[in-house]
Amino acid sequence: MASSSSSSSLIYVLLISSLVLCSCEYQDSPPLVKGLSWTFYETKCPKLESIVRKHLRKVFHEDIGQAAGLLRLHFHDCFVQGCDGSVLLDGSASGPSEKDAPPNLSLRAEAFEIINDLRELVHNECGRVVSCADLTAIAARDSVHLVCTLSPPLANLRSRTVLYPFVSDKDTA
Repeated sequence: MASSSSSSSLIYVLLISSLVLCSCEYQDSPPLVKGLSWTFYETKCPKLESIVRKHLRKVFHEDIGQAAGLLRLHFHDCFVQGCDGSVLLDGSASGPSEKDAPPNLSLRAEAFEIINDLRELVHNECGRVVSCADLTAIAARDSVHLVCTLSPPLANLRSRTVLYPFVSDKDTA
């Protein structure tokens, strides 16, 4: 009885795994809406990604916890009505902002500052080509990438701190 139960469980797991693999192979990359391009910023703002990565490395060297703040900020922006950057806007006479909504009150103020700093750096380099929504998405993506590719933390026993060694930024000019 136990062997038939375990073999049916194994078949179930294999079936689910096969479906997941098939769906992954079916769609290598998500479809784009007509008029959008994965390579838009390669011509309009070629240094965009290196500017973001360089700044995030500097920020994370000071406080690695900011990576989670940026990812959470992006999630809260996208959750309600899509990734439109509305969580970054301050309120106006026409009504309160999404930033002031109860679920967003606990977002890190530093995450908003990081996005503003990135916006200023990118606008100085490329003009007003890059949207704040795109900056938030790129910062969240690179936060996860940078934190997940770090070497294991090195403990400094004398000062009881954890040091995160950062790889040199090869793609900055």
